[in-house]
Amino acid sequence: MTEPLKFDTGDTYAVTTGKYLGEFFVYIESCQKSKCFLSLPKMINRRIEEEKIDHAINNNILEFQEKLPHKVRRVCVQQYQQNEKNIHRR
Repeated sequence: MTEPLKFDTGDTYAVTTGKYLGEFFVYIESCQKSKCFLSLPKMINRRIEEEKIDHAINNNILEFQEKLPHKVRRVCVQQYQQNEKNIHRR
């Protein structure tokens, strides 16, 4: 069994193939058995099951790019939280 990958808030992953091709996923938090990301440039919240994340990273579908600078990370977290509030208002 492989060791789970460590994700830190602000870690950015490029999507290299598939449905989300061309998007960047900024890791925000873990929620239940999923990882929660803010998708750039669409600014949409995405929840992806941990099993799918492992598969995507192991098969180079998701490729780590960089850890965002603190100020940019803060803006991404704020946008994610605002999106969550808007979702729950509906």
